[in-house]
Order: sequence, then structure tokens, then C-alpha cells
Amino acid sequence: MTRKSTITKRMDTLELIEKSGLTINGYFKANEKNPSSFYQAMSNIVTDYENGQEDLKEIVALYNRLKHREHLIEEEPQELPTINEEVQDTDENIISTINRDSEGKIVSYSFKVFRRDKTPIEGTLNRDDMNDIYRLYSYYGAGITQREISRRFPDFSLVDFKRILRAFNITKACGPFAPHMYEEKTEDELKEIHLREKENDFLKRIEKDELNDIRQTATKLARKNRELEQQLLNISTIEVDLGDYKPIEVSGGRSSTTSLMLHLSDLHIGAKCESNTLYPNPWDQEELVRRLNEISNKINNFGHLDTLIINLLGDNLDGMDNQTARRDHIMPQNMDNMEQVSVFLKVMSQFILDCRELANNVVIYSVKDGNHDGISGYIATLALKNIINKLAPEVNFTLFKDFIGKYEFKGHTYCICHGKDDKFMKRGLPLNLDEKSKIMIYEWLEENNIHGDNIHFVKGDLHSNALNSCKRFDYRNVLSLFGASDYSNYNFSRNSYGVSYDLFVGDIRTIGTFENL
Repeated sequence: MTRKSTITKRMDTLELIEKSGLTINGYFKANEKNPSSFYQAMSNIVTDYENGQEDLKEIVALYNRLKHREHLIEEEPQELPTINEEVQDTDENIISTINRDSEGKIVSYSFKVFRRDKTPIEGTLNRDDMNDIYRLYSYYGAGITQREISRRFPDFSLVDFKRILRAFNITKACGPFAPHMYEEKTEDELKEIHLREKENDFLKRIEKDELNDIRQTATKLARKNRELEQQLLNISTIEVDLGDYKPIEVSGGRSSTTSLMLHLSDLHIGAKCESNTLYPNPWDQEELVRRLNEISNKINNFGHLDTLIINLLGDNLDGMDNQTARRDHIMPQNMDNMEQVSVFLKVMSQFILDCRELANNVVIYSVKDGNHDGISGYIATLALKNIINKLAPEVNFTLFKDFIGKYEFKGHTYCICHGKDDKFMKRGLPLNLDEKSKIMIYEWLEENNIHGDNIHFVKGDLHSNALNSCKRFDYRNVLSLFGASDYSNYNFSRNSYGVSYDLFVGDIRTIGTFENL
């Protein structure tokens, strides 16, 4: 760290040089003194300033102005020494020349750096190249490193480029303009150019950051794709242990005019809720089985059904690697990726197979995925579909590949989705229908040529039961069998867990819920 006494001593010398009107070298020559110790002291001061010693700003600025004077004062042209001269034996001898035209305008910058036992480095920089060096290297400009700038001059190595900087006394503390800019531009013009270049540098950094983000996203997606490919291989080896299960021989069935539609949503298998909290919600495989058994008991109270439809509305799994499908939200989980899939397949296949005792016909419709389970939820549901097709081929199982799926039942059109996708939607579809969502759904209905009465739009995601109606359709949010996490309970509101349903007695439709089973 430079001491105050040193600052005062060197500042006094610089002020004397400035008043004399001479260059630094000319001042020391006129006073018959050797400037080497002065240059060494100033080099140390500049280094300390670059390392953050703020009280050196004024002395460094004055030093830079006087160094520019070396270029601005007309001097007798010097002849470059020949290679055979003694100067070639040292790397300390550097000759730089500012080349001017007949009108005195700077046209280029020449340099020759003598290296011991090697051919000298010599060349000429045009005005634009020199200005780029000052602008890019200076702290007041872009402030980038010597290595980055040297890549713009492939004819010179990094070491050689450092020698060129030394030839023209270019340091981090220099101004952001080459000498010809100071000669030809006014102060206001330089300020305007500086601001414009700062803006351009800022925009380039944004573009660079965006490219880096794209590269990082592409890397994440590639890694995720490899993980999913491995999951597909692993899922194919999962064995679903159904105990002593024996396929039921389905006969002609019993006569019934009653049908039931279950909206089974947001199981979040693998989610972890803390014990002894204000709103306890224990959630594991045992509790999932218990709640599904309670649903079976509720269904049985309606008597034997003609048709039982089960809508799987997404987020059957809580996520992957303690994160949502978007990889932007960390969550506590009590199962790893494979355990979540295994429990889902085992428990849900048993539930669906048992449901065949409750109805003449069992039909499954599943949305593509949810914002938590994403593609892993789709793959797990695809595996469940294959299991059901093998063990109970009479069960009609449809897995939609689009965000919104559509089917008909008893003169009613059902449009089902999770409510938020795994990638694009910044916000999911709302709890209560708003104008933006209404227009979106209107457009989707029109594009899919869906018209008439009794159109029902059903979604999950928000773990709450709500119903809104408009001219062309009604809009329903349904319950989550899981309920709510500790975070949701504490920061939003406590939700009931359960299943929303539609009951058809003949052609009469009634809606309801099975809550807090």
C-alpha cells in the first residue's frame, strides 16, 4: 500500500512537470536526473490503484495525462536502431513512434521491441486497433484482460502483446481512448462516444450471458434426457408385486343406470410433510393405500356402477431429485425417483384392478403430465397403462399426449388437463376463471371444433375444489388426494384432501367431493 508521504512527494514532482510544459523524460533530462526511480515508484502506485487503493485516483489521473503529453508534443523523429546495434541484447529497449501525415494528423502507431538473442518484434497498429486496445483494456472502458484482448491480434503471442502495451505505456489506469481521439475530438464528443460504447459493451454482455444460459439449459436438458432414457430402461425392469392377486373373471355384469367419474389429481407420491406441525399431513405409501381404500368404500355406497371413469390429472409423482420438473424448486421428499415410480405402479395398478369389482366398465383417462412430475410422470403412467393392458385388457386406458385431453360421456364433453405444464407456463391456470384464461379456452375449443352444451373443463394443480361457469363451458378445479405441503399450509391456506367427482344417475349429473377420508 502506497504511503501518504510517497503520494505527496510524487504528486509534487508531477505538478512541477505539468507546470514546466515538458514531457516526463524532458523534465528529468532538463534537470539532469535519471527518471528510472521515478517510473518505478509510479509503476508501484498504479499497481496499488488497480488493486483498489482509491486515494491514488488523482495522482494516477495526472500521471496518465502527462504520459499522453509524450505523444502530443512534437519531437524530432528518431531513427530506429538496426538489429546489429547493441540495443538488441536486452528486452528492456522498446521504441514506439506515432506516425503523422503532412497535416500533423496521427495515422498509425509503430513499435519495435528488442529481445535478447531473438528477432525484434515490430509492427504498426492502425488507429482503430489502437483505440480498441485502450477502450477494451482500460478500467474506464470495458476493463477486460490482456489475454482476452490479445486474441484479437493473432499475429502476436500473449507475451508479445504485453510488450506492445508496455511500448506505449498502456495500463489499466489509462483513459479509454487512444491519443488521436484526444487530439481530434472535443470533451463532449468523447463523453458521448464513451457512453455509447459502454451501452454497446453492456448489450454484448447481456447477449453473452444469454448464450451462456442457453448453453447451460441445453446441457441440463441433455443430462435430463440421459436420465430419462435410463429411467425408461429401469421402468422396464420394475416388478409390480401384487401379492396373491388373481385376475377377476368379468362376466356380463349387473344392470345399473348409475355411473361415477373420479377426478383423481395431485397424488404427489414421495412428498414429505414434517410431523408435529400445526397442520400435520402424514404422507407415505401406507397412507396412500388407506385413502384409496376409503374411496373404494365411498364408491361402494352408490351400489354397483355401470361405468366408473377415473381421470388422472397429473403430478402423480412429487418430482425428480427433490426438484420439480422445471428444476427450479427444491422440495423435501421421502422417496427417491425409483421409489416414487415403484409405489405409484404398485398401488395404482392394485386400485384400478380392484375397481373392476365396483362397476361393469372401468375407463381410465390420463393427462400428459404435471409441473412437478413432468416427463417422468408421463413415463410412469405409460408403464401403468401397459400393466393394466396386460392384467385387465377389458379396462379402457387412454393416455393423452397433448396438454389438454378431450372425451365424451353421456352427451357431455370433458376437457381435462393438469393446469400447469412442465416447461412453458409462467403461471398455471387460475383457481377461478379470469378473462385471459376464458379467451384461451374459447380459442382452444374453437380450434378443436368443440361446440354445443355440457362442456366441462376440469383441472388439478391447485389442490382446491372450485366451480365457475360461463356461456360456453363450466370450469372446475378439483381436490388433491395428497392435500397440501407444510409450505402451502403455512403460507397460503389449509386445503382439504380428497377426490372431486361427477355422479350420473341415468342422465342426471351431480357433482360432489369425498373430503378428509
